[in-house]
Amino acid sequence: MPLDFIGTVLAEGTHRIPYYEQIKRIAPYVIAGSAVKYWSRGATNTWERKLHGKVYLVTGATTQAMGTSVVLEMAKLGAQLIILGREIDEWATDWVNDLRDKSENNLIYMEQCDLSDLWQVRKFVTGWLDNSPPRRLDGVIVMSGDMEPWGIPRISPPIRRSSVEGLELQMATNFAGVFHLLDLLQPSFKAQPPDRDFRIIITTCWLQSLGQVNVQDPLWQNAPYESALKHFASSKLQLALCMLELQRRVTKAIKEEKAGGVERTGFNVSVTLVQPGTMRSPSLRRVLSNGSVTLLLFFYCIILYPWLLLLTKSGHRGGQSILYALMTPELEEVNLENNDVKYISDCKIIKFARKEFTDVNLQAQLFANTQRDILEFEKKMAIKRNQMKSKSNSNSKSNTKPDSNAKK
Repeated sequence: MPLDFIGTVLAEGTHRIPYYEQIKRIAPYVIAGSAVKYWSRGATNTWERKLHGKVYLVTGATTQAMGTSVVLEMAKLGAQLIILGREIDEWATDWVNDLRDKSENNLIYMEQCDLSDLWQVRKFVTGWLDNSPPRRLDGVIVMSGDMEPWGIPRISPPIRRSSVEGLELQMATNFAGVFHLLDLLQPSFKAQPPDRDFRIIITTCWLQSLGQVNVQDPLWQNAPYESALKHFASSKLQLALCMLELQRRVTKAIKEEKAGGVERTGFNVSVTLVQPGTMRSPSLRRVLSNGSVTLLLFFYCIILYPWLLLLTKSGHRGGQSILYALMTPELEEVNLENNDVKYISDCKIIKFARKEFTDVNLQAQLFANTQRDILEFEKKMAIKRNQMKSKSNSNSKSNTKPDSNAKK
């Protein structure tokens, strides 16, 4: 019995504890490791609200890490989810069916929209807005992102990967595509009823602190490719700055609108930036393995993984801050004193560190220039597609034209 054992130890001393000397040597390391792990695992969301009847657009849900954990929890709470994916193939169909089974929620759908392809983004949004009356929408949750291997300069120089339209892949996926999606969806945000708590939640990364802002060339079309890290960090920083301007524009437009003579504050639409922390994510695996299967198996899985298990979060833990941003009453209109974008990390609101987040003029100029450059880029790509289509039709006609020299 535990009481008998404790009594014996107290009466006769610790030498009656089996393997006491070994335990005494190991215990400090176990306690220290447990304390580090408790600290590194991050906070837990304690808020919960029913999401029955609510409709959300979600990106980055198929990661099998943070994204999947978040949408599974949302589905269990009854939300209707429209998940945007690069491809709708057999794997994606099976993944959606599996999510429906686990959550016991059949209101989960997937639509094709590759955020690195601006044309696909515009096609999706056009279809979404081409509906009367406007479709219900309670929020947009952006968890998608691309992080290319940083490379070892002396061994493997940086290789620039491009989107189908020619933009640097990280800049296209993390910045241009997300910006384009939210910018085009503004009419849908404004069309929601004033009593609807509408939340736009954008995940970012602490590496944005290493980024640069290219105001005159926000898509970095003419910038030299120096490193994947620089483009990744800059794409996250520029997106975050543009989200501050998006909040101001949406709030201003709603305030100027009078529905039935009723003035609105615009505070029912909130934009929130969430920093999930360092997680054992597919992106981290790709960076640490430098995109090599060999390094993934030996360096990441064998050498680094025990340390990563101790010092980093799981995808489930990383998703807690996103669920907090979705459910906390702090972002409800009645509790807001201003329309400033909130920055959340470890399930609490924190302050921005970089000075660019206080520069309203910089944010407005970056937003306007990004709109301008995306529009110009889309026009250029449209001309290119039309030329390729015309060339393809011409080749098709020439191949089907009867040979005049053939025997009759």
